[in-house]
Amino acid sequence: MKAIFNGTDKGAEMLKRSFLGLFAYVSNRVPEISDTAYAIDDALRAGFAWEVGPFQYWDMAGVAESVELAEKQGEKIGTWVKEMLAAGNTSFYKTEGGKRLCYNPLSKKYEALPGGESFIILDAYRAQKPVYTNSECTLHDIGDGVLCLEFHSKMNAIGEGILRGINDSIQIAEEQGWKGIVIGNNAQQFTVGANLMMVAMMAYEQNWDELNMATSVFQQTSMRIRYSSIPVVIATQGYVFGGGCEFSMHADSVVAAAESYIGLVEVGVGIIPGGGGTKEFALRLSDEISKEGDVQIPRLIDRFKTIATAQVATSAYEAFNYGYLLPQKDSVVHNAARNISEAKKKVLELANDYVMPIQRKDITVLGRTGLGALYVAAHSLKLGNYASEHDILIAKKVAWVLCGGDLTSSQQVSEQYLLDIEREAFLSLCGEQKTLERIQYMLENGKPLRN
Repeated sequence: MKAIFNGTDKGAEMLKRSFLGLFAYVSNRVPEISDTAYAIDDALRAGFAWEVGPFQYWDMAGVAESVELAEKQGEKIGTWVKEMLAAGNTSFYKTEGGKRLCYNPLSKKYEALPGGESFIILDAYRAQKPVYTNSECTLHDIGDGVLCLEFHSKMNAIGEGILRGINDSIQIAEEQGWKGIVIGNNAQQFTVGANLMMVAMMAYEQNWDELNMATSVFQQTSMRIRYSSIPVVIATQGYVFGGGCEFSMHADSVVAAAESYIGLVEVGVGIIPGGGGTKEFALRLSDEISKEGDVQIPRLIDRFKTIATAQVATSAYEAFNYGYLLPQKDSVVHNAARNISEAKKKVLELANDYVMPIQRKDITVLGRTGLGALYVAAHSLKLGNYASEHDILIAKKVAWVLCGGDLTSSQQVSEQYLLDIEREAFLSLCGEQKTLERIQYMLENGKPLRN
């Protein structure tokens, strides 16, 4: 908005005229159709899918400056706006004590937004000093002994800064006596997953030691989320892809907005979930399957297809069907703006008698029996022209991890064993030319390549 109002080109001038007309119009609709500015903003966001309302845009542009420009343009501004400015109030909205306030033209003072106690909007905490921050994330104190780690990289892509931030934040919470952590943000998307450019650079340069280390750090961050001495709850909305899904699967609980699109999408760029996601599916399958052998294989094939076809849940409710969310620990909220506050409540609930989990060494994998069934399932996709040769190679790597490798029979293995073979499969696919082509195509075009 500042760039538009400071711009001098034709595009900026057109937008400026349009916004100034809008500002004048809405200022005269108070009190004609509404006694408050926030109700008009709410109506346009809820009814017309605006990201922010006109009075919020006005704040961004600068209220006093815009009034002057609008009157030069011949617009008539509502008298209550001039009264607000004359009283020394420079914006329609402001934050005090972690609460969001809006100017009320009737009482001529700022009042808390109704229902504000049900929402945690992280912008309200910008004025206070963060507990921790780096270039990609910020750790806020959201009250009652609970912290909230907010991502703010481009598209909330998970890079070195976020991985370091998660580990540092959990350590801070453990050592300083906090009750727990919420990992969440108010952005449109929770995260689009791992920073693909970072993976591509290391793979193109064949820097395998560095890529192995980066993958190991990703895996250990997922494990740190699960095996911490304080509860870690994740609040999601929008895209929850790749690494974001893997982190969610390792959290003590997920509070997902209904419109959360959750999925392990790595197969679309020629790799397998390498941050603990494939391992976690093997663990969940072990917990799910009946001791009756005839039930094991169908469930194994279902879970295999979820990863091998990069299925994304079209809602949080569908994520339960795919196994991304679990009914015994995860929940759904319909209002995305409530997910962080509900996640905070979950942290406080878990903190009362929280006991740090113990790493699993009892994961049942099916070995060659499962591999045989999954290889047949993969080749049926190929015969039906649903998959290319490279798709089958990736699918076999997924099967290898889910079944624990080439074991002669059903056995119990540890999480670390599965993480090691998951990382090995991930790195081997990064060395494939067709995988590099898929990654490059995704980075350049924003959609998957089938090669």
